[in-house]
Amino acid sequence: MAMETTKPGNRSLFLFTLATATLLCAASARAGDSRSDYAAGQKAPAFQAATVEGKKIKFPDDYKGKVVLLDFWATWCGPCRAELPNVAATYQKYHSKGFEILGVSLDQPNEGPKLIKFTHDNNMPWPQIYDGRFWDAAVPVKYGVHAIPCPILVDGDTGVILAEGPGALGDDLSSAVEKGLAAKSKK
Repeated sequence: MAMETTKPGNRSLFLFTLATATLLCAASARAGDSRSDYAAGQKAPAFQAATVEGKKIKFPDDYKGKVVLLDFWATWCGPCRAELPNVAATYQKYHSKGFEILGVSLDQPNEGPKLIKFTHDNNMPWPQIYDGRFWDAAVPVKYGVHAIPCPILVDGDTGVILAEGPGALGDDLSSAVEKGLAAKSKK
């Protein structure tokens, strides 16, 4: 799609914004780097928030008996979009076995309608939290998220983080979900 501008500065501002967003997304992309202030084995902070549909979520209380992925992401984030097919495939494979996803969007102010359209167009049926505060969004700040995508896999019964960051991306996500569900079935 061609971008039309009426002022020469608009294109430069657009390119600068795009480059900055890509760098922020890619920060901490090396294996082993944490993307939040929390690690596997720690207790995930509890929170209450509303989805874009207005449903109140009380985390992790609303996810008893489940393994849930807190998926910190944004529609503008290239690496998040690249990871989306893996996240969706994992959801399809394990949802009926007790796997849930709770998206936490770091999209910018006034982007709620765009977020809703994006999730609909990309077959993302799981709930999305969005407060329009970009990197200052309440839940990401609570978790100390500093790079996205930032997946945090949590046991809904205990609130314990099962995997996070690189340990819950790519093929490691499916493995972590499978391991988490297997542990639940033994209880």
